[in-house]
Amino acid sequence: DVPIVIGGIEASTRRFAHYDYWSDRVRRSILLDSRADLLAYGMGENVLRRIAFLLAKGVPIRRIRDVRGTCFVEKKGFAPLFESVFASEFETLRTDPRAFCTAFRIQYENQDAIYGKAVAEGYGDRVLVQNPPMPPLTRAELDAVYALPFEREAHPSYAAQGGIPAIAEVRFSITHNRGCFGGCNFC
Repeated sequence: DVPIVIGGIEASTRRFAHYDYWSDRVRRSILLDSRADLLAYGMGENVLRRIAFLLAKGVPIRRIRDVRGTCFVEKKGFAPLFESVFASEFETLRTDPRAFCTAFRIQYENQDAIYGKAVAEGYGDRVLVQNPPMPPLTRAELDAVYALPFEREAHPSYAAQGGIPAIAEVRFSITHNRGCFGGCNFC
């Protein structure tokens, strides 16, 4: 009875059908395999604040379907609340490399917070829905993030191991981008 929200790079890069190098096959969305309630992708500050706000107001996690920057699974026939595009059925993506590439292009083209649409992917009698991305932080919101009292030190547990040499390189670094600059085509 506890709402489960997954996120971070591992969940984000596996939010749709994806090629898994370890098993050498196309795998389902991690949202289906993990059975979590929601998947948050992208820079999560406002996504998580919105989810927390709705949960605090008593909205059941299974009814949170309008938050940008989230993915969820519904029964086939669900109509996304945002303008949407259907990428493909998983069974097709699993066996047809051209369909997989086309679906990837649809996903990639809808990662813009202004013009992006919801993207759906079929899984038998269910559908994975990715809402459009959350808009980037405003200047004031970003300033508030960087005004937080970051330690700029490695976790104390590393002290017994002599610390982390790389901390000297990043302690006073300047952030030049947030998230991945590769747009899921660099790695």
